[in-house]
Amino acid sequence: MLDVSLNLNKAQTRIQGIMKLSGFFRGESAILRGNFLLITISWIIMFSAQPISATFASLFYLHLGANDFLLSIMGFAGSIAFALVQFPGGYLADKHGRRWLVTTMTFGLAAGTLFFIFAPSWQFIMIGLVVQNLCAIYGPALMAMVFDSLSPESRGGSYSLQSVITTLVLLPGPLIAQYLIFVFHFDLGMRVAYTIMLIGYFAAATLRLKLKETLPSNDTVTRPSSWGLLRTYPRSVKESVYVWQKVPKSAFNLFLATIIINGLVVSCQTYFVVYATSILSITTSQWAIVVTFEYLTIAIPAVIAGLSMDTFGRKRFLILGYVLYVPGMILFINASFNMLVLAFFFFGLGNLLQLNGYQVLIGDLIPRGLRGTVTGCIQFFMYIVQAIFQVSIGFLYAFVSPQLPFLILAAAAIPLSIFVFLKVYEPSIKEA
Repeated sequence: MLDVSLNLNKAQTRIQGIMKLSGFFRGESAILRGNFLLITISWIIMFSAQPISATFASLFYLHLGANDFLLSIMGFAGSIAFALVQFPGGYLADKHGRRWLVTTMTFGLAAGTLFFIFAPSWQFIMIGLVVQNLCAIYGPALMAMVFDSLSPESRGGSYSLQSVITTLVLLPGPLIAQYLIFVFHFDLGMRVAYTIMLIGYFAAATLRLKLKETLPSNDTVTRPSSWGLLRTYPRSVKESVYVWQKVPKSAFNLFLATIIINGLVVSCQTYFVVYATSILSITTSQWAIVVTFEYLTIAIPAVIAGLSMDTFGRKRFLILGYVLYVPGMILFINASFNMLVLAFFFFGLGNLLQLNGYQVLIGDLIPRGLRGTVTGCIQFFMYIVQAIFQVSIGFLYAFVSPQLPFLILAAAAIPLSIFVFLKVYEPSIKEA
């Protein structure tokens, strides 16, 4: 009788899981509809095109005359540009609405790709990075719109579902990149890759014209002029700094941990393909396979974690994400091709859990009317710290030891996970 009871319980659990998953797609509680559906489709389009150029982007910059250290300087310039527009981006999202900022600046992001397509040298690439990151002023508005479109009870599963869908569409990117540089040779193949990205970004921008405003109080507010945008900067900075007095302390502690781990991860990512091809002697075709396998293998665990996140809490999966960076980086520094695949499974899954856990938890902690401002503040300091780390990591990679940046990421992940465990608490009542 006990076995029968256990089997019935397992069957009921499986049925509940299937019903929960199907609820994402149909019924009154469907998640993939309205703004969230449009944003997810736009991400699918953008993420289908973006990895084609990103797979060998650092090698392309080196090809155009940059060196190992200059890669970090280029990243520094892009990060500073991104940071400078986050305060006004968050302020405008909460005062003047989300939609107009998202739609207008997505077109600007697409236009910035032209610098990459026609770049005669690495300096033009850096200009393109700056232009695109200035257009990322829409980032706080987009994230606020996503938060606004999801109910607290389904944020974890929704974010993970969206992440898995967009991760799966990344799969062909590295293989297409390898095909392009094989057929057209490296220089022309990369320019074709950026042309594909230009088309994808313009298509996503056009789709986002169908988005609906999610800030009701914005109906009667006029869009600010260019001069008005400049005049709002001091006020937006002040409101963004003081906003932490209006939110739980856990949100601020989560912010501190996130800007550090994100800065280290992004700085190391710049050198992954460079280290793999120059130090580990991995070929470009092998690298394309590694990146593709990374996207493929993390999909199912991410879905399971996302569905569990809404039931068992966000924090434990966030901490697991931090911890998985450790084996990923330790295996990477001396990896063979087969070991490289395992290393990037750990790194990719850890990165997905860390990002999803942070985004869902910050949505739970921040009230709707402050989300744009808080997101802008987080993004500002995140990219300032990222810029500092990029130069520091670039210096260490180029002039001290190429293995050291990856070991620093592994070493930092443990104390940061402990900090999150001790200082970040999930709210008893999640913000709508």
